[in-house]
Amino acid sequence: MKKIFRFRSLAMRIWMTFTAVILIIVCSLSMLYIFAYRRVEENNKIQDLKVSHEMLMKNENFDNPFNNFSRLKNLKGGDNFIVDFDTANRPLIIDINHREPPPDIHSPSFNSLGVKLWMSSFIKGGTIKEKLYKEVYNNMQYFFIISTVNYDSFNKAYLVSYVPNIVDNTILYLVIAIGIIFIIIGFFASIIVAGHISKPLKELEEYTVRIAHKDWKEPIEVKSDDEIGMLARSMNKMQKELKLADEEEKMFLQSISHDLKTPVMVIMSHADAIIDGVYIESLEKTAEIIKDEAIRLQKKINQMLYLNTLDYVLENDTKTDYINLKDLVNNIISRFEIIKSNIEWDLSLDEVIIKGDRDKMQVCIENILDNALRYANELIRITLKKDGQYAVLEIYNDGPKIDEKHIRHIFDRMYKDKTGNFGLGLAITKKIVDFYNGEIKAVNRDKGVSFIIKYPFFH
Repeated sequence: MKKIFRFRSLAMRIWMTFTAVILIIVCSLSMLYIFAYRRVEENNKIQDLKVSHEMLMKNENFDNPFNNFSRLKNLKGGDNFIVDFDTANRPLIIDINHREPPPDIHSPSFNSLGVKLWMSSFIKGGTIKEKLYKEVYNNMQYFFIISTVNYDSFNKAYLVSYVPNIVDNTILYLVIAIGIIFIIIGFFASIIVAGHISKPLKELEEYTVRIAHKDWKEPIEVKSDDEIGMLARSMNKMQKELKLADEEEKMFLQSISHDLKTPVMVIMSHADAIIDGVYIESLEKTAEIIKDEAIRLQKKINQMLYLNTLDYVLENDTKTDYINLKDLVNNIISRFEIIKSNIEWDLSLDEVIIKGDRDKMQVCIENILDNALRYANELIRITLKKDGQYAVLEIYNDGPKIDEKHIRHIFDRMYKDKTGNFGLGLAITKKIVDFYNGEIKAVNRDKGVSFIIKYPFFH
């Protein structure tokens, strides 16, 4: 029942849209008919009425049987008559077309005596020259023209030509009927179209559920090049990205669990040694090992927490400073120099001012320096210079090169090679640099590796 309701719901939406379009078309044509076509029709009637009236005036032969123009389409129901007045100023109706008017003046006939007497009431005397009237009598609009004529060459009379404005709504009814027929046809067509559309959408729905349950087995088959086909391709692409993210997450968790288990095992084993009194060398040496492993464990945990909250911090922390990169690099180096006293530091730093968060830039540079210091044999070279709209910081160490198959992945969020190298620090650095629209890359040199950061002056 639920499936049928959904199908009908889609069909109903299509049908309602189709119906709305048809109604708009019908209403537009109806308005066009009422305000344009009828106006043209009325003007044509008036024009034909004027022509017939002028012909009668010109011929002055009012008793000619060929003067009956009511056979014309636009003058259907019309007539011509003479109005004379007796000595008591009462109108006398003379039917020049020799029609027998109905005896009842209240007859609804367009040629009744009542209609003609009503039109005669608009004659106020004097000379009238083709005066046009548009008046309503018994809920019917009449167009009539009154002109002064000489009838029988003796009496001054008036010629009246008129036509009822009979509204022919055939076109309007035809438009409405066609619209209703199309709406009925559209209902059944909508059901067919909805079924055609809902079938691939149902497949996409089932595919989405599979993705939600991390079922990466088979991509959905793309059967068309239309919008639904484009959606299917996008979902296949999303499936690949989610599958890759899922694999990277699993690898990351495996790597992190190993990194966390190792120092925990060392701490526990040396703690047990102290408890059992069988520690190596001395108690102080064992306690020092426990402390070093605890510091290593704390560092890993802090990096994990920092990486997981970095997205939120970057988006919501609006603190920015003008940072002197030369001073910042010198301050960081002064703290790192004591870690390896046998390392030579070759510095070439220009005065460069950038805008950003000082704490995050410090974390960014420290992670690169920490990595360089870990692998350097004898030399670390640092250069800072301006290049167009960027500040370029290059940190070189003369340690071993990075395998080409790893060098493109060392900044990935969850990447770690089999040897355990390249921890979370590089991923944190990459995220910070990307947020400030900068660039970072690792380049193998003839001897050693350079990490190059390009940072825009103003973000």
